[in-house]
Amino acid sequence: MNLVSESLSLDDYEQAVELFFERGWTDGLPVVLPTRKRVEALIAYVGRDPQASLGPVPPKGGQATVEKLAINAVMGGCRPEHFPVVLAAMEAMMDPAHNLNGVSQTTHMCVSLVIVNGPIARELGFNSRDGVFGNGYRANAAVGRAVRLALWNLGGAVPWDTDKSTLSHPGEYAFCIAEEEQDNPWQPLHVERGCPAGSDAVTVFACEGPHSVFCYGTPEEMLHVLADSMCSLGNNNMHVMGQTLVTLNPLNAEEFAKRGWSKQDVRLYLWEHARRPLSDVRACGVVHEQFRKMERDAGRYPLRYDLDNPTTRLPVTSTPEDIHIVVAGGRSYFAAVLPGWGGFGGFAVTRQIRRPGR
Repeated sequence: MNLVSESLSLDDYEQAVELFFERGWTDGLPVVLPTRKRVEALIAYVGRDPQASLGPVPPKGGQATVEKLAINAVMGGCRPEHFPVVLAAMEAMMDPAHNLNGVSQTTHMCVSLVIVNGPIARELGFNSRDGVFGNGYRANAAVGRAVRLALWNLGGAVPWDTDKSTLSHPGEYAFCIAEEEQDNPWQPLHVERGCPAGSDAVTVFACEGPHSVFCYGTPEEMLHVLADSMCSLGNNNMHVMGQTLVTLNPLNAEEFAKRGWSKQDVRLYLWEHARRPLSDVRACGVVHEQFRKMERDAGRYPLRYDLDNPTTRLPVTSTPEDIHIVVAGGRSYFAAVLPGWGGFGGFAVTRQIRRPGR
């Protein structure tokens, strides 16, 4: 197999692990050593040319070749069957609509979340239920970390250098979930976004970490607290719109469906009610107004919302379709909102997963 990456010969395991730290090839945690055997196994599984490239990874422009991505996937803990998910996630992130260059360098704390859909999620053991944003599942952790290591090593998204995030969040290590599709009365996310039913896909969306929402009761009671949580003045969406993510647990979704609410009904209600008076938004100060002007000048901020009437209620996104809804987590009291970066980018992009022989 034609591999061109630097090859090292080291007899001491501990020395090899420490070398990865010394050379800045890891994110602060130890890695699985990318031996030639492991790397070749991932490449052979997908049947792709090792030197085929998905393109340069911003901001520093290292080529995302199949070989380089396989190396980072091994380092993150992936097995060969995980690699198609990593490739699809990287393809989605490098779509111009996601603006990976901006996401990687912004002072905001957004991180690209990978959401896995389709039969592959259950087959490979991705967690979509209790503790979905947490630890304990190899598939979530390995795919999530593989993507982050690729951005680290190929894109150079490193703190104190190109990654300018003021605070960031732990999703910079690994940020990957699966949507729950069995205990879910609605169409899954990827089908809603145009993929065939029964297909495998990933959706990437740059967002903050999950903000807990105590969400229980009738549809109207749940929507009341969700809408209030979505339109916090501290999140970018209230100032420069963009997109946002709502994660409902299966019990929430079941209650909505039993009362006749579709996912679109929920989305439309939230768009109409997750709003703040113009006076509240303007009271945040001149810097926020400068950001809004920047978005208006770029054509990303609808002028019809920038009115003189202080009682005008401003929506959290410019359209209902910019509110993404995913079903995941345990059957309990809690949902979550994950605000986006705003109109600057990080938008949701979906790609089908190409599995060998399917």
